[in-house]
Amino acid sequence: MINAALTSFEEIYADNHSTMFRFAKKMVGDYDAVADIMQEVFIDLFNKMNNGGEIHHPRGWLYRATSNKCIDSIRKQKRFKRIESIEEYGNIQESKEEQEFAVAINAAVLKLNPRERVLAALYSEGLSYKEMTEVTGIRFTSMGKTISRILRKIECECKNQGYEMSE
Repeated sequence: MINAALTSFEEIYADNHSTMFRFAKKMVGDYDAVADIMQEVFIDLFNKMNNGGEIHHPRGWLYRATSNKCIDSIRKQKRFKRIESIEEYGNIQESKEEQEFAVAINAAVLKLNPRERVLAALYSEGLSYKEMTEVTGIRFTSMGKTISRILRKIECECKNQGYEMSE
């Protein structure tokens, strides 16, 4: 039983760790905090699987567990982190303007409340509305309008920083 659970855990870990790490990084922004969150999430997963708990949709479970841990981490912070450098977020091949725009978007996302950050990060990961509904518990019928409002908030904040979002 433990061997089968370990093999299954290893497969789930290998298939999902980098995606969950990227997702958490979008929400929290701090590499060290994200590393701690990932460790906690996968320890919880291992313990659940090792104790005979069934997880029918591991990816959905991981998104929900990761988003909950990220929200807890955000709530522990007294204030949101400021983005200190373009290099942290920029890609070497991107132009300076593209890097600055990426920083503006990240700054706008950091101003969102924790629930909105979760949805922005899930949306940027390309999850369907159905998948986002499963992770967040928000009604499917409300998802489109909620995402639209969040994107408008990000766009408005970028405009306040002097950047226009293109259609």
